[in-house]
Amino acid sequence: MSSYNPSSPPSLPTAPLPPGLRLMPDQRSIDILRQLIAFDTVSRHSNLQMIDFIQDYLRQRKINTRITFDDDRRKANLFATVGQGKGRGIILSGHTDVVPVDGQDWHSDPFVLSERDGRYYGRGTCDMKAFIAIALAKVDAMLEADSATPFHLAFSYDEEVGCLGVHRLLEDLARQQLQVLGCVVGEPTNMQMKTGHKGKRAFRCQVTGRSAHSSTPAAAVNAIEVGSELVAFLRTQSRELEQGPHDPLFDVPYTTMTTTMFNAGIATNTIPASSEFVFEYRYLPVQDPAPIDQRIRHYIDSVLLPEMRRKAEESAISLQPCIDYPALETPAGAEIQKIVAVRARPGQQSKVGFGTEAGIFGKHGIDSVICGPGDINHAHRPDEFVTAQQLVLCEDFIDGLIADMAARPA
Repeated sequence: MSSYNPSSPPSLPTAPLPPGLRLMPDQRSIDILRQLIAFDTVSRHSNLQMIDFIQDYLRQRKINTRITFDDDRRKANLFATVGQGKGRGIILSGHTDVVPVDGQDWHSDPFVLSERDGRYYGRGTCDMKAFIAIALAKVDAMLEADSATPFHLAFSYDEEVGCLGVHRLLEDLARQQLQVLGCVVGEPTNMQMKTGHKGKRAFRCQVTGRSAHSSTPAAAVNAIEVGSELVAFLRTQSRELEQGPHDPLFDVPYTTMTTTMFNAGIATNTIPASSEFVFEYRYLPVQDPAPIDQRIRHYIDSVLLPEMRRKAEESAISLQPCIDYPALETPAGAEIQKIVAVRARPGQQSKVGFGTEAGIFGKHGIDSVICGPGDINHAHRPDEFVTAQQLVLCEDFIDGLIADMAARPA
């Protein structure tokens, strides 16, 4: 179908596999994963077909669901409690949306699950429909265990565009006053437990100046040049952040700041009156983002705008937040950390640089960890895949949680 070479970056190192590990995952897990991959839940599209499928699957098992919609009712979160236990339960959380495949050179149809050499290919196999599929495949085992500790399933929309949907799910849970032991967010970690990630704030900056012919620059306020001055200031701030707080458990142990998009100009002989760019910073859990914002706004208000308005009173610079999610720092000694540590794959303690919904669960008072099948290096790429080995490890992980909760005193 294409000339794309499906070779991928090496996986992160892991501990030796447990003896007697099965070679292939359960057929039910694969069947459900195949159906989930077939739903095109790229974030710009609706996820309701996938939500309806999950709701029907649970309804067949007499499990009620709670649905929370976005404003247009084109997308929805799903929450369900599996089991009749009245104790504090464990949330298994995943997002239903995936990133686009536009412009990527795939070796097979990204919305048809395909297996080659022990790898399962398809958009979302790694990030993160495999975890959702296995959680659903294990629902019958959860019911059969009849544990005093129930399991909760929390599946969200629009995680890939800023962790938007999960807020409504958590607001609904707050109204229900649900008491839980904690949450496992099944993002790809090679089934190792991660207890932290950076927070992220991203802004769309719009610069409004005054246009003129390029032969009369003194009459204009050049929006490209002003925007570039601000980008240069952000680069200076980035260098300062590199000298700030460090956390060696992150691959990049300091707060980062970078500009990712810049658009401006209409002609080679016209000084532009507008420019637009996007920048972000990813901050350590120990770092307060408010002073970072304040320094940027102070530079705009005290340096850039006064100079612009001396030429053109209509000049303006606006900063529109477009992504904002908090960092995760699982509290030391959290119950969910102790529970998951028993069943997760051993590995060097570390945190992840990519964002997840775990930090938002944490802000809502629900201690959370990250642990799921797949390698983040294989996500968002053409020929995204998860290995059979990772699926088996995830199945065993959830089986272990079910057994541990069944043995837990009421």
